[in-house]
Amino acid sequence: MKSLHSDKYFIRESLYNLVELSLLARLYEEHCIPAARTGNLNQESLAQTLLKMKATEGKGELRVAIYDTDPVGFYWKFEGRVLAHWVLPEHHNQGIEQALLGS
Repeated sequence: MKSLHSDKYFIRESLYNLVELSLLARLYEEHCIPAARTGNLNQESLAQTLLKMKATEGKGELRVAIYDTDPVGFYWKFEGRVLAHWVLPEHHNQGIEQALLGS
């Protein structure tokens, strides 16, 4: 677990539990794919993203940025390829992006 500028931020490896993965999959679907611009969340796509995240457990990297108790960003890598890297805009410039990348 890595602490950042504020004692309210930290980065940790995902717990890969369904509650956390559901939140991360929703963030991914709402902000990281081209269809996100439409504002329509596709439940089937959301379910597929959640399953893909769960399938990378132990085989890839899924790091989560936490503020207080809420996920505010994540970094998802599998088979050497970054699948997604995202932080809520209101939490930019706090060192989160660099910490997620391991910098």
